[in-house]
Amino acid sequence: MPVIVLIASTLIFWLIYWFVRMDGLDHVREYFRHRKDTARRIKARETERTGPLSAVDDPRDAAIVLMLLIPRGGDPTASQLAAIESKMRSVFGFDRDLEERLTHARFTASRAQGFAEAAGLFAGLFNKQLTADERRELVDMVEEIARIDGGPSAAQTEAIDVLKRKVGLAPAAGNAVAPPPLR
Repeated sequence: MPVIVLIASTLIFWLIYWFVRMDGLDHVREYFRHRKDTARRIKARETERTGPLSAVDDPRDAAIVLMLLIPRGGDPTASQLAAIESKMRSVFGFDRDLEERLTHARFTASRAQGFAEAAGLFAGLFNKQLTADERRELVDMVEEIARIDGGPSAAQTEAIDVLKRKVGLAPAAGNAVAPPPLR
């Protein structure tokens, strides 16, 4: 027992000596400062990456981004681009600035990690500014783009289901309403 006390007291003595004489407290402070700076840098990079998505304030632009993200592999084919441009003209009324908006939407779509992330970021915008019928029309447009070129695949169907849940058109998983009892 006395040996254990001797070893413990020696360790405590050298720990105190390290803190006082060898700037141990500065080392500890530097360690925590480094961790805080690393966390701040990670958050700044994430904000920089998702900044263009968060900056979208027009639901029409957000819908274009989602239509660009739904194709397989994330890169729309020529027929899908033609359908997106057609929707931009007929539904959204973009004629004069069509190319500018499409280019901006493509840049914004390139910053998203995937359809689900973009749908999550845009859900508040859609829920706040669109009626239920407009949200249904949005989902229909996205489904129409997914159907082009042999879709929708299982991944696209899952992504569209995520969008439906985010905009309040489908019950959340596990929260399905039970049918009324039979009489």
